Amino acid sequence: MNFQDALDYSSIELKSSSNQQRQKSEQLISKRSSLLPPTTSIRRHASLAVDNPSQQLIHNNHNTARKGSSSVVSKRGSVAMEQIKKIDLDEVYSVFKQLGTGRFGYVKLAEHKQSKANIAIKFFPRPQIKQSDFIREYNFSFFLSAHANIIDTYDGMFQTNDDSAFFFVQEFCPHASLREAVEASQGGIGEIAVKEIFSKVLSAVEFMHNENLVHRNLKAENILIFDKTNYSRVKITDFGLTRKIDSTVKYLEYVSSYHAPELCETVVNEVLTVKYSIDVWALAIIFYYCLKGRFPWQKATIMCKPYWEWEQWLKRKSPMLPKRWDAFSDKSLKLFKKCFTSKPKDRWSVKDMRKLIVKEKLLKQPKVNSYIIPGSSTTTTNNSNAHSSYNTLEPQSSSTVCTTKSENADEYVYYPEETSKSDKKVDESKAPKKRSLIQQWINTTLNTMAEISEQVVSARDE
Repeated sequence: MNFQDALDYSSIELKSSSNQQRQKSEQLISKRSSLLPPTTSIRRHASLAVDNPSQQLIHNNHNTARKGSSSVVSKRGSVAMEQIKKIDLDEVYSVFKQLGTGRFGYVKLAEHKQSKANIAIKFFPRPQIKQSDFIREYNFSFFLSAHANIIDTYDGMFQTNDDSAFFFVQEFCPHASLREAVEASQGGIGEIAVKEIFSKVLSAVEFMHNENLVHRNLKAENILIFDKTNYSRVKITDFGLTRKIDSTVKYLEYVSSYHAPELCETVVNEVLTVKYSIDVWALAIIFYYCLKGRFPWQKATIMCKPYWEWEQWLKRKSPMLPKRWDAFSDKSLKLFKKCFTSKPKDRWSVKDMRKLIVKEKLLKQPKVNSYIIPGSSTTTTNNSNAHSSYNTLEPQSSSTVCTTKSENADEYVYYPEETSKSDKKVDESKAPKKRSLIQQWINTTLNTMAEISEQVVSARDE
């Protein structure tokens, strides 16, 4: 039974891609049992209710065991609505600080008293959160965590004794999210790190897409870094907005930097059809953010100048590539053109993204400056690669090279600590020319349009 057929019966059968993946899912089950209350046991032959959690269907052995494939679900336990258990939270866990919050709930650090293991508990406060929403997110989180790069969710749905909240238990990430790692880097985490991280993130998202699921909330905050030294363990989390492909949902979100144009143009409560292209756009935003240390634009609308400039270049209405894209290689620009197209049906797949990111050079080589060391007749050339290893710079021992960010933080500028007066004159002569009158007119027009838009919005609100 494939995933689409299973959905028609309010169930899910996730397939593993290899024997190693199947072995991992079995190991997850044995590990989970030690982190749960003693009354909880592993239940086999599971189903996943996606759209109607009240209609649970337990798989029979002959439905889940098919020639040539193995169901992850058949090894992960069963979930039924009546099996949400009440437990005394303080008896089983020591709950500590809050780790994060989201649309559906909040996450707290806790210790399982019996095993002394640190875990994360995701709470869904009642009555604000519907039981069906809680069950849906748990089901997606639990079954998808068979993948090595998806956060591990332990078996069992629970609610507190005072009925104040539902909750389930997940593994704890002791380090930072990708957002925190990028912010700490002050200019991007470098090409090698990006390749390492995206090979794992894209593998997880491709796994979801192969099972006809769309994450719908991919962002740097939802990518967890378990090893801050080499990015060997990276996992995605938060499946509260995950839905099956082609399902319809009401748009209730605020516009963010990760949203595709079709989302930015949507009004609250408008009905949308879920597509893979939503995830692809968000992944390309994260890709840019990791390499540059900032977002390409605030929101993907023509009222946002950086996005408008990109659209003009993409549609060949402007011959000049916007300055903030100069540092990227031709292959990276190809990825952006294929992922940042305003037509969702024309966007690349996650598989296409993975092929390019893993194999190709992502950033241009920095410009090389040749200069004479004061007091020496030897000309020295700096060949350092600013993006060679986690965004670190190692200058040649025979010369002194400094790095600074240009005014728009788009590229590295290399210069010697001491230069002769003649060198300074040459540098001044190479200063960029003033913008043309046409460019100034375009900028003035855009600013005027933005002001008018803000006035219209203010008048409407009043």
